[in-house]
Amino acid sequence: MICMNGSRKENSNRRFVCIDLEMTKFSPRQRNCVPGANGEVIQFGAVMLDERYNMISKFSSYVKPSYSSVTPPIATLTGITNRALENADDFITVFDKFCYWRGDADVTTFCWSTVDYNQLWAELQAKGRHRQDLSFALKDFVDMQKIFGKLIGSKTLVGLEAALKLLQMEYEGQIHTAYCDSYNTARIVHKLFCTEALDVELEFLNPNSEKSVEERSDDEYGCSLASFLPPELLAQFGYEHTPEAEDEAPACLSYDGDEFEVPPERPEIFDVASLDIIGNKEEMLTLCAKYRIEPSSWVKLAREVEGTREMQVA
Repeated sequence: MICMNGSRKENSNRRFVCIDLEMTKFSPRQRNCVPGANGEVIQFGAVMLDERYNMISKFSSYVKPSYSSVTPPIATLTGITNRALENADDFITVFDKFCYWRGDADVTTFCWSTVDYNQLWAELQAKGRHRQDLSFALKDFVDMQKIFGKLIGSKTLVGLEAALKLLQMEYEGQIHTAYCDSYNTARIVHKLFCTEALDVELEFLNPNSEKSVEERSDDEYGCSLASFLPPELLAQFGYEHTPEAEDEAPACLSYDGDEFEVPPERPEIFDVASLDIIGNKEEMLTLCAKYRIEPSSWVKLAREVEGTREMQVA
């Protein structure tokens, strides 16, 4: 584990990569094709940041699956069709290109949750036993979702779009495309690591200790897949939407449509109504309740990152 913040000594050779994948979903008969995975990669996106966490390069590619195909729910979610993948390279060819693009310099790679990390390991083991030289690119991964959760004090996993909203940022691009998701992950990385007040701890993922795709909970998969999908579309992926009970929410602040009321028994809560950073207050309270975040923790983080400029693109 290492600790990094905006005031650290800069290394001009250091690079940071943010990745995201879009995937198919296996049928029960296809499950054994890639042990430990629920599907195959069909789109690979990544952005590279320099030592100051500004974007300097991007990587984007379709991937042709070997055993599965794009089902209607996946096509609806991602906009990717089977026709679009007909002339795409296979997984090992695309991953080889990604490794060449990222290089072998001092690189730290961020993913939003461990889902994509586990997926890459599973497909590399199933399809690339003759290319174990590529595994070096999977030894420097950090779960950015976990880092964000610790900083904001969430009791459950926070989706990428929700994390942006909690940081008073809007998603840029088309949601659930690999490049756009990796780009927006990079914006969060920049915002947090360039905030002087934050000490961010990095713990590199260990493939021997991480849960496989098959072992992760529905909450983990559903959160990473689509935090804001409507219930009818979630149902097509086999997930049932059950709203959390109101008494399980932090409920540190009440909202009457005009202003927040601070309960007298919680005087340590920030006076969020006086903060200029607050956008849609009702939406923010809803997100805090959904992800079981103390509103005071959210306000503290939002206030700390408020003055940090957006990521620059070379």
